[in-house]
Amino acid sequence: QDVEELVNVKDAVLSCATAEDKNGWQYLFQVKNAVLRSRLALRCLEKWPLDACLEILAYCISDLGITGELKASLQSRKKELQVYQKILNVQNEPLWNDWQDLKKACTDDPQAVMNIILKAKDYELCEEWGHLYPVPREDSINLHREHLIHLLEMGDMEKALQLLQRIEDPGICLAISEQSLDQHLNLAASHFLADYLTAHFYANLTTARRNEIQALYMGSKVLLTLPELSRVNYFHLSSRPLLMLEQLLMNMKVDWVAVAVQTLHQLLAGQEIGFTVEDIDNLLSKYAEKALNFPFALKEKRSGDFPSECCFSLGKEGPISLQSHFTNCVTVPASPRDRSLQQNLFPQEFVPPEKPPPKQQWIPDDTETICMACKTERFTMFNRRHHCRRCGRLVCSSCSTKKMAVEACRENLSRVCDQCYSYCNRE
Repeated sequence: QDVEELVNVKDAVLSCATAEDKNGWQYLFQVKNAVLRSRLALRCLEKWPLDACLEILAYCISDLGITGELKASLQSRKKELQVYQKILNVQNEPLWNDWQDLKKACTDDPQAVMNIILKAKDYELCEEWGHLYPVPREDSINLHREHLIHLLEMGDMEKALQLLQRIEDPGICLAISEQSLDQHLNLAASHFLADYLTAHFYANLTTARRNEIQALYMGSKVLLTLPELSRVNYFHLSSRPLLMLEQLLMNMKVDWVAVAVQTLHQLLAGQEIGFTVEDIDNLLSKYAEKALNFPFALKEKRSGDFPSECCFSLGKEGPISLQSHFTNCVTVPASPRDRSLQQNLFPQEFVPPEKPPPKQQWIPDDTETICMACKTERFTMFNRRHHCRRCGRLVCSSCSTKKMAVEACRENLSRVCDQCYSYCNRE
């Protein structure tokens, strides 16, 4: 009994030293009463340095005599301090002297603390911190979205699913999943999000979103029919297969279009996703018409001294002769096209600028519809514009068959118009 009283007196003295001394945590290890030691630790933590707090908390938790609510309190404080420790470790410049300063900042300026964690891209730490302090709903959505996108970009679908399962608010899950889907991260991520939304929130999705998800599956199938190295150029259109098809047509990938159309026809059977087989056929008809509706020049040299040039246009009503010119009988042309044909008969030598113009000063694509060299060829989907690197004009492929070294151009040999080539290589 005397020994027990002596132990109690000793614990009381050590308790006073613990509470009063700056380094009082050191005396706690000598306190025999586990409950007294634990209660003192919880009460005096705010005075001590971080490492000492974590050490004494771990010691108190390890005592088998501590159970129930008291043990839960010790574990909760330990978890809180570990979060502070991680935040202090990720800051590039020391903004807080100790964990007590950081704790105050978490209450006074939580946005600054969250920004430090997000800057370090430690999303799991940000999630842990969010459990300690209330985060506004909008910030919580942004935080979880960035975390989800990070996991999807890393290809860790299992952790991405675990993250979504940890979020208690279904509204936040729906919001971050839809926002992430709109980012068009990659094919695997898009499929993961589409599957998740369909499985968990189908009733909450708008008709437009359901069609988009269905279109994403179809677009993915079309994307996989393209050569592997070219898929990256069309991935952003994976949820819009009809637009992808149009892009392929514009880029004159006729063979790819044939396979894509066949794939879409098979997938569209019995499906309603916002467009139909008829829409595909209309798109093909539109570009087929554009392909036929372009001008071409028919030139022939007749015997004698009377060269002639006839220009035709293929349209819905068949070929139409525009003008015939003869050297012995020149009339004043009425239209700009006639004037350009007239200029072709009496060409003047083109003189390029003294120095090649920078790219910013090239003739813009949308300002010219006819080749600026021959003044005959009209630009179409199949007769494309080319910029001469020497003069900056827009010319057709027939008038830009040469390459040569051009000052300030990165290419060893740059595409130039034939007129510039002839001028620069004249004897």
